[in-house]
Amino acid sequence: MLFQIDTLPQINSIFIFDFDKNQGKELIYQHSKFIGIYTELDDLYSSIEEQIDLDDELFQTFSFFDQSEYLTHDLSKQTSDLFWYQFFNNIILQSSSDQLAKNEMIDFCRQYYQNNLKYLKLIDDFEREYSSNKVIQWYLNKSLPYKMIKRALQIKDMDQQYALRYFMCDLVQSFTDQHQNKIPYDNENLTVYRGMKLWNDQLKEFKKNERKLLLSHGFLTATRHRSDALNFAGKSIRQTNLISVVFEIDLNSQDFNKFVIFTDIDKCNKYSKQDDILFSLDIIFQLDNIEFYENFWMIKMHPTNEGKAILKKYIEDTHRQIEDLSMEILFGRLMLDMGQWNQSQTYFERLLIDSNSTDQAWIEYSLGEIHHLKSEWNMARKYYDRAYYRMIDPKQRRIKDSALVLSDIGETLCEQGKFEEAMNYHQQALTTRKEYYSSHHMHIATSLRNIGDIFFIQNKNDEALSYFQQALVILEKYYKYPHIDMGKCLIGIGLCFREKYNHEKALEYHRQAIEIYEKYYPLGHVYIAVILNNIADLLYRQEKYNEAIDIHQRALKIQKKCYSFDHILLASYLCMIALINHGLRNYASALELFQQSLTIQQSYYTSSHVKLICNLNNIGDAFHRLGMFDDAMNFHQQALAMLEKYYPSFQASIAFTFNRIGDVLCSQTKYDEAICYHKQALMMQKNDYPSGHANIAFTLKNIGYALSRQEQFDEALDHYQEALSILEKHCPYDLGFISSSLNVIGIILISQEKFDEAMDYFQRALENQKCYYGCDHLNLADTLTYISTVLCRQKKYDESVITCKKALEIQEKYYPSGHATIAITLNQIGWLLQSEKKYDEALRFYEQAQSLLINIGNSYPSDQWLMADTLRNIGYVLYLQDKNEEAVVYQQRALSIKEKILSQDHTEIMSICIEISRSLRCQAKYTDACEFQQRALTIQEKINPLNYSSIVDRLNDIANIFGDQGKYDEALLYQQRALGIREEHYSSDHKNIANDLISIGYLRMQLKQYDEAIEVYQRALSIRDEFCSSDQAAIANNLQRIGYVLEKQTKYDDALELRQKALKIYETLYLDGYASTEVLDQLNATHAVAGILYGVDICFVFNRKLSDNENREEVQNSVKELLKKSKAVKIYDNNE
Repeated sequence: MLFQIDTLPQINSIFIFDFDKNQGKELIYQHSKFIGIYTELDDLYSSIEEQIDLDDELFQTFSFFDQSEYLTHDLSKQTSDLFWYQFFNNIILQSSSDQLAKNEMIDFCRQYYQNNLKYLKLIDDFEREYSSNKVIQWYLNKSLPYKMIKRALQIKDMDQQYALRYFMCDLVQSFTDQHQNKIPYDNENLTVYRGMKLWNDQLKEFKKNERKLLLSHGFLTATRHRSDALNFAGKSIRQTNLISVVFEIDLNSQDFNKFVIFTDIDKCNKYSKQDDILFSLDIIFQLDNIEFYENFWMIKMHPTNEGKAILKKYIEDTHRQIEDLSMEILFGRLMLDMGQWNQSQTYFERLLIDSNSTDQAWIEYSLGEIHHLKSEWNMARKYYDRAYYRMIDPKQRRIKDSALVLSDIGETLCEQGKFEEAMNYHQQALTTRKEYYSSHHMHIATSLRNIGDIFFIQNKNDEALSYFQQALVILEKYYKYPHIDMGKCLIGIGLCFREKYNHEKALEYHRQAIEIYEKYYPLGHVYIAVILNNIADLLYRQEKYNEAIDIHQRALKIQKKCYSFDHILLASYLCMIALINHGLRNYASALELFQQSLTIQQSYYTSSHVKLICNLNNIGDAFHRLGMFDDAMNFHQQALAMLEKYYPSFQASIAFTFNRIGDVLCSQTKYDEAICYHKQALMMQKNDYPSGHANIAFTLKNIGYALSRQEQFDEALDHYQEALSILEKHCPYDLGFISSSLNVIGIILISQEKFDEAMDYFQRALENQKCYYGCDHLNLADTLTYISTVLCRQKKYDESVITCKKALEIQEKYYPSGHATIAITLNQIGWLLQSEKKYDEALRFYEQAQSLLINIGNSYPSDQWLMADTLRNIGYVLYLQDKNEEAVVYQQRALSIKEKILSQDHTEIMSICIEISRSLRCQAKYTDACEFQQRALTIQEKINPLNYSSIVDRLNDIANIFGDQGKYDEALLYQQRALGIREEHYSSDHKNIANDLISIGYLRMQLKQYDEAIEVYQRALSIRDEFCSSDQAAIANNLQRIGYVLEKQTKYDDALELRQKALKIYETLYLDGYASTEVLDQLNATHAVAGILYGVDICFVFNRKLSDNENREEVQNSVKELLKKSKAVKIYDNNE
């Protein structure tokens, strides 16, 4: 921990108090900032005081200014320290320095030093002994009130300065009295010196600002003796990264009467040896040059009047916008612009008590603006109203100025979500301004920008963009150089391009804006944090999440300096980091942050505010991703209800919410309802964007997805293709969106088994993503997994696995601690290996996925869903390995999880029931197997009664189970139901109709219903002859089945005839021209068990008909060889 503290830049010195008195002193030498180790409190206190005094001597804060820019640019709303210290110097002289002020100062000091006996005694001495003519003596004593004044000036703490005004007024006034400057000097010019230490970064700033202006944050002291300054600069201190410097300041006689007091301290040894010259607070220096000598840097400078000229220009530029503002009002508004809202508020509240009638309206207006900036909108409105009625009072009649108040009331109403009322105020302000100002005045631009803000919030982006651009043109003519007001327009234009999905152009405008703001607010400001948050949002939308996080952290750091944790602006920052987490698929973290943001918003906004709606949708989307569909629907429905009630004209927002509801319904397998919502959204968007828009493409993709889930692939593909065309036309610069569309088209093509076309789309998507994101973005991993699926379907298994492992590498780089996305890819690799029949390897990957999911936790439905899928995969590969008992255990666990998170009639429940049934059937647990198949059938008939293909599959499976049990009557009922459905709804599916007929024929035969069996076999044969004539093997099989039934009926001649026909087909198909036994031998060598058994059957017929024992023996030997090869010898022996 000590090493970590030592590296912190904000820590200057470290002291250790050793309670046990056993700390080794070597620590002092190991850490550069350690001052010492102390065992006595008095020694510790003394050392700390010495270090503070030394730091006070050696360190000083400065600001630099480029006078060339200050003299040419419009300075209104500039926030320079140069203005603050010069204003303060003048304002403090107007403060009261009576007995009341003295008493307030004494009370403040006693409160400040309430536990410090030494200083309490000094305060008593001050109360008794102080007089104005001793102000320099008391100040340079560096105890009371020197330290308080120095600290207050360093941080520009106006509250403390006000409390110390009694003393400060005397101190500043002493430069006017100049009775101290009676010390004789030989020449008109004088050079004085000041030794100190600078950090390396500070020295770099001095070098960078050579020939520019310099201001000290406080009263600077110096000495006439160069040696004293050198001694101070060369003092040995522990910090090794500090640089010794000496200021060499050239003065002339004019400076003595304005900026300098000769303190004549040579007679008083208790003062510092650098205190014989005291400079005024408002002195400005010009930095002449910097030179390095043997062991120190010499910084040469001289006082200049340019600071006064710059302050005068600042006042003139401000008066060009608001006439006749007094110095007191200007100073308060400077603090306001600097972001010192609390100090500005306190200052104006004090001023309000003592103000004249002329200033009162501006004080109230300024207090309104402060409360507005602090999001205290009701209090802001109270002060705005007071200021407005005072301005329109017939005695004052400042109608022109009242437009400023109207404009700010409009902004307040806008932030409160009262957009129509806000628009009325902005229109009224614009009308007034047009009466008093030229069309190219900045106030006209402000009104146009304000109106643009309303249009933007109302999703009228084209109108908003037009107003922002008009305003920017006016401001460019008015200011000629970059100005803070132009920055606001640039932000608005950037946001409009964001809504057009032109993120690069939006970023360009925001970067221009932040360049202006950072120049105006070099020490940081909440406005900079807002722009940074916007930039983070743009990077998030481009899916550049790491960059977005870096920018967001910068914004949050600035924001935390300005606001408390529960301030309304923090809600925006929480929302932003939540969105980034959402993009990174950290949905649980995103949900928590969205909820925190909503809680803050609810404490500020009315229950109908539009920003609440946005967050409700965000929370709904997070719940959706976590698989909590009911919660998701609840939040989206809340958002929709608020929009329809309070913002019915916000068609784009309503369409957005319709789409979110549709997404949830789709996840709930309510596809028809989902499509209904998406189509409502589409209709609104087409009305809103008659020329087309990317949002239309996203809705078309939503519809396409819902259709694809219903296996309506052609329609889905049409919607996806239309979406892609729109994106390529209206959003060509966002290759991320285009790549996503290419991928979904590829997925549909996989479903249609158009693998080459699918691969083309995925490859195009991958190339786009590499151009847009680089080579290691998460989205590339998704595309690689799609490509691996195609390769697998093309039976290119090795390439498929290699490609999927590339995706895994990218994901593991993004998520070094593990993530559900990695588990999905591990499952994918397992599936690929399983497709290649590498079951043991597949099982290892599935088990890795299971282990990862256990480690990262699975408290949300989406995690549980993935765990269930992983267990299903393990179960299925065990089933393929004939480890059916183990398989059922995993499948049952998967079912148990999904039953907890899904409705009992969900398609996923159905799928697992089918898998369990098959595993049970392999264990001859027919009753249980049939129950699971029956449950699957019930679910299928409920959730999608029109999916006849799946219903037929279930009926066939149930029939097979009954058949395995020898329950042929029950099996026949289910098989006939399957055939009836297929003939009614898939009459052109001749192949499968024939297969169903064959299955029925088999059951009829088992029931010894030979005539009926022959009838259905003949029907099957007729269908195959007419519609499937190319499948000669199937026709031959059909012939031999009929022959087998005829044999059962002892119609051997008919049976032999049909089997000979079948044999001729086999001979033609396999080895045309061979004798029967030779054909059988060839079948034995080259064909599957089913084909072999057909050959066995034909041998049985010959066996019965042949009288020649030798020939009979030859055939029987062939049969035995076939059966041996087919591992069916026992069956043959039983039939023998």
